[in-house]
Amino acid sequence: MSFLDKLLGNDDTALADKDIVIDMLKDSKFAVTSLSASAAEAVNLELREMLRGQLDKAVTEHFELSDIAVNKGWYPAQDDPMEQLRNEYENSQSLNS
Repeated sequence: MSFLDKLLGNDDTALADKDIVIDMLKDSKFAVTSLSASAAEAVNLELREMLRGQLDKAVTEHFELSDIAVNKGWYPAQDDPMEQLRNEYENSQSLNS
């Protein structure tokens, strides 16, 4: 089954809320990184202030999304690093079947 089939729900393993939130976190992190780089490089004061406002909002939203993922147990931020690696390895093994 292809990723597109999963996304569109054409099979029994449609993307779960967890998958969507983790993908949103990845995109959110990219937005924060891009906005911070843009704000740091902006020469025009008005543009810099606009980017700073967007960056502040993006960081706040990223933290809110992170809190949701942690509270739901979808993102094990408090786990021991070795435990996180072990869990990811075990999850990757189930993808082969």
